[in-house]
Amino acid sequence: MNDPASVQLTYSDAPLCIAGRRHQVLMAVKAPNIVVLGGFLDEDACRSLIDLARPRMKRSSVVHHAEGVRIDDTRTSSGCHFRRGEVALVADIELHIAELSGIPPENGEGLQVLHYLPSQHYVPHWDYFPPESPSSADIVRPENGGQRIATFIAYLNTVPFGGETEFPRAGVKVAAVQGNACFFSYRTADGQLDPLTLHSGNAVVDGEKWIAVKWLREGRYPE
Repeated sequence: MNDPASVQLTYSDAPLCIAGRRHQVLMAVKAPNIVVLGGFLDEDACRSLIDLARPRMKRSSVVHHAEGVRIDDTRTSSGCHFRRGEVALVADIELHIAELSGIPPENGEGLQVLHYLPSQHYVPHWDYFPPESPSSADIVRPENGGQRIATFIAYLNTVPFGGETEFPRAGVKVAAVQGNACFFSYRTADGQLDPLTLHSGNAVVDGEKWIAVKWLREGRYPE
């Protein structure tokens, strides 16, 4: 098992086989640590997850370092959360993320499904909680799972135009293609939080975007 606090995934360009499942490595970036996989989910799984999420969607909120959780125009999608292992499909996705990352399922927050309509977006942000913010202290306490260390995004549909996951400081854009996945971790080789993981959900220009997101913590995240 990898140490979750220092996980750094690096893969060759060859197909990746984990637990009997085969994926194509479409992109591997070392700084920041980004891996894009083809074929993480099949079409049926993508459609089934969307169908499960659709009746539960609510306007997305953000955690603001000074004002707590709020709704504002920095993030205009809708979303919903599933409890860990809530249904068989979610449990299977969580297990496979754990197999790929070496981070156990219990270190993951609940799977979140997000839906973006045309012009909806998420401005550039970091997924980790800023250590300089007083409000982060309670969020990252060991009994709450500690700091976030990595993000796993699965793309549930193909966006004709727009909707990329963009890392502006790294010059990387990841297109939203059904079944593909993007993993990125926030720790540098010396264990520091990596500011190069600043990323955005670009505005959808044509069509809509559905994604599933799993945030991974240093330790066990309580239900």
